[in-house]
Amino acid sequence: MSGKRHHIVPRFLQKGFASRIIKRKKKEIVFTWLYMKNAAQPDIDFSTKDTIVSENFYGKVGEINADDEITKVEKEKFSPLVDKMRNGTCNFDDSKTEIAELIAHFSIRTKVVREGFTDISQKMVGGMREITTNEQIIEDVFLNPPESVIKEQIEVILSDPKYKEVIEPALQFFEMLGLQKNQVSDLLSELTHSELENKETQKETKETLGSFFSTLFDESNPILRNSIKEGHNKSLVNTTIPLSRVEKYEQLNWNIYKTTSTLILGDVACIFREIGEKSFKPSCDINKTGQIYLPISSNQMIVGTIDREEIETDVKILNEAIASCSYEQFVCSENTQDKTNLIQIIGTNSQIASDQEIQIELDEIRKNVQIMKDEKAE
Repeated sequence: MSGKRHHIVPRFLQKGFASRIIKRKKKEIVFTWLYMKNAAQPDIDFSTKDTIVSENFYGKVGEINADDEITKVEKEKFSPLVDKMRNGTCNFDDSKTEIAELIAHFSIRTKVVREGFTDISQKMVGGMREITTNEQIIEDVFLNPPESVIKEQIEVILSDPKYKEVIEPALQFFEMLGLQKNQVSDLLSELTHSELENKETQKETKETLGSFFSTLFDESNPILRNSIKEGHNKSLVNTTIPLSRVEKYEQLNWNIYKTTSTLILGDVACIFREIGEKSFKPSCDINKTGQIYLPISSNQMIVGTIDREEIETDVKILNEAIASCSYEQFVCSENTQDKTNLIQIIGTNSQIASDQEIQIELDEIRKNVQIMKDEKAE
């Protein structure tokens, strides 16, 4: 076990952004400046033991835990690869697959990914609650079903083997009264339809359904966040390096871009550009990937790009993109005012999907509800 303090961005990558390194007999202590969202300019640098770290992020003891698998693949594969790229001994043509694996790994493991899916899920669930608790929608869609629909459902129940032990004695009783199965179905259908038309029943049903949907689609329910965490960690255990991303990313042209001014490293790790776009994203549809940037040291950036795309060389633009795409923090080898100025934009572009994109999906659900209403009215 590697402990409960899980690094969202590994220490071997943060080492490239060291402010100082203290060498000891058996190990070295690496320090870096940590810039946090909504915080003041840092006044001390921290050991990378305490930077971009979260307790039990990849699972607690006894839970699905991805930390051991992540630690193993990073120690055996990714740390040596990054060292070679930093010291100039990496053959990029021969290492395309390994670099693609590194990028694919970082693209799915960060807090931006998990919190992004949580944010999307909460907004979608909140939208569903708004739709399904609307009294008019409940009345139009869920109340007063046509008698033919009621009869059809009753016939399904009467024929369902699961209810055989209950249904057969009841049918035998009705047969003693001179009613055959089809007549029982007609009678139950008529009684059900009559009861559903009762105003008092409708009022109680609307209240019951409204309460049910309000509870079902409660975006604040901790079960939602816990389920996403468990699903994310399970995915990382099963697929630490997603093959579909590797196959796409190894098609890019990979090189090192060396800068003359200082880069930062965000908790997002990689940033992306879609084909033909100039803006950066914390995540990208793999089929739309035009460029990928991963800072590996204070003056070195791995850049993967398709043939027709020109890379961004303005460090100011790159640092702003890294800060805005990060979830809550970045590290840097220096403590300067221009880096402090970036604090105010941390997280401003960390959403995996925009509110507009989420609204489009909810509008599609509203359309489907309207179709259900129209079909019921026919």
